[in-house]
Amino acid sequence: MNKQTAHFQAFGYEPLRMKPAHFASGFFIALTGEVFANQLLNQVAVIHANKGLLEDYRSEVLTERLKADGLIAPTMQQAAVELLRVQINGVVNNDDAMYPAFQPYRPKGNDYTFISRRVLTIEDRTDGFAGFFVANVLGATKVGRTVLQVGRELAAEPARTLEHLIEPLIAQEDARARNLRDQYESRFGELSSKRLKAVAALMETETTALARLCRNGASYSHYKRVRFYVIGLLAWLMNYLIKTSAGAQAPAPLMFFDFSGVKEGRTRIQSKACYARLREIVGQFYRQFANEGHFNPDPIAAQLFNKRNKHNQVLADDYDFAFLETHFSDLALRMGYAQPRSSRVNEKHLELQPDTLRVLMLSVLNKDPQDALPFDELCRRLVDIWRVVVGGNADDLSSLRAQGYFGFDEEDLCANAGAFVNCLKSLNLAVEPSDGLVLCSTEVGGIL
Repeated sequence: MNKQTAHFQAFGYEPLRMKPAHFASGFFIALTGEVFANQLLNQVAVIHANKGLLEDYRSEVLTERLKADGLIAPTMQQAAVELLRVQINGVVNNDDAMYPAFQPYRPKGNDYTFISRRVLTIEDRTDGFAGFFVANVLGATKVGRTVLQVGRELAAEPARTLEHLIEPLIAQEDARARNLRDQYESRFGELSSKRLKAVAALMETETTALARLCRNGASYSHYKRVRFYVIGLLAWLMNYLIKTSAGAQAPAPLMFFDFSGVKEGRTRIQSKACYARLREIVGQFYRQFANEGHFNPDPIAAQLFNKRNKHNQVLADDYDFAFLETHFSDLALRMGYAQPRSSRVNEKHLELQPDTLRVLMLSVLNKDPQDALPFDELCRRLVDIWRVVVGGNADDLSSLRAQGYFGFDEEDLCANAGAFVNCLKSLNLAVEPSDGLVLCSTEVGGIL
């Protein structure tokens, strides 16, 4: 028994610190089955390192190499090369997940922002194989396979502006076959069809919403579609994480999002409490899983997750499951579910960021403006599909109180729902053709 066995039995992947770039790389490698070394891209794009830039990563060395290879003009100065490096860094390192990956460095992980399949890297998976796991679950159903097909089409799209910018640095790179299944099975074990079908059934509603997102998002630009696609997958993963951690708890935990903008307001306080409770549910999951007898063998009894003292001696009844809470927090912050982003602020609350809000809306709305949803129906779908509560349902207050959230009333929820409507209007996802009537659609222009 090792920790990987416990991770496999509990979630099907290892809950690591994970950014969208980590997940996207793992997911798209699972779809494409190929990776690229991209050494020159890495050396040019990395502009900072803990001990300073060394050897082939230094600007003066790169300037001479790029000139020798005919990739820049002979008259180009080192200062201009440094500006170019900053620009390329901004393109492939949006998630701050890129590190120097070649000698003299030995990074723990390296992933580029996914702008095309040609930036998928050869590094060991920094997402704990979460991307591979999600891809396999989606592949277990017909509707899930339509979602995967959209991902393959996005990865196969012809080179666009951002890829053209880095083309000289990757032109000589050939694809290398990478079968994540072999790596996954050697690390964790085999995902049985029975388990995949069980998880697919658990996530059927969310998978159907992803398929709707793919259809509704088809008119956006390529890079927007990629971003929305990845955020949608992360929303799916978040629901899977919470559902699995909550187990048989009924009803499933809600996520109460605050749109009031009032830092000390009552809805903000309850949204903070909701975030903290969800993090705790995930953080306590392994112990709960063990108490219910689902681990075999039991990693808790084997003291695999016990803390150790400075002499590396196991401390009895003192466990370290902080990695589970960190996994939840990283996912919530990076996908746009939680605020503030700053690590200096310990208390977080649930608040949807604009792109994430648009993704959720595209996953629940009807495409045809003639099928615009009344606001209350939209809120009902958000609860039923994503467990997202904003205060727009008549039973939101009783539902929240049933799950232990108090200290606010109907007036607070009405104000929060009103603020949510204003957010939708600002994103052109809702209109108010008459007082009290709010209609929501992906094409609000067609309503009027």
